[in-house]
Amino acid sequence: MIIRGNYFAWLAVLIVLLSAGTVLADIPAPPIKRLDDPTRVKVLAAIASLVILGFGMVLLTWLGARFAQRYRQSTPYLRATSRPGEHDWARRPLSSPKSEPIDPRAE
Repeated sequence: MIIRGNYFAWLAVLIVLLSAGTVLADIPAPPIKRLDDPTRVKVLAAIASLVILGFGMVLLTWLGARFAQRYRQSTPYLRATSRPGEHDWARRPLSSPKSEPIDPRAE
């Protein structure tokens, strides 16, 4: 549906689309299309192998970083698990009820 008053804009778009077809017709084929079939297969296989190799390197780097992080955070000896105390199940208060709040303006 064409909105009234935009006829010139639609005409300009139509002219651009029609002229783009003639401009694109003069562009030569990409280099990969100019190769013969056996060479094109070799080039595409090389590109695919580089992509797979890149993903493999990223995966190995990620796994190596995980291993290094776990090794760095570990201890050289085995620690026994500490037993929970009597009041470890409850949250402790931030301050004791006996202490009074300090007011810096009081002095």
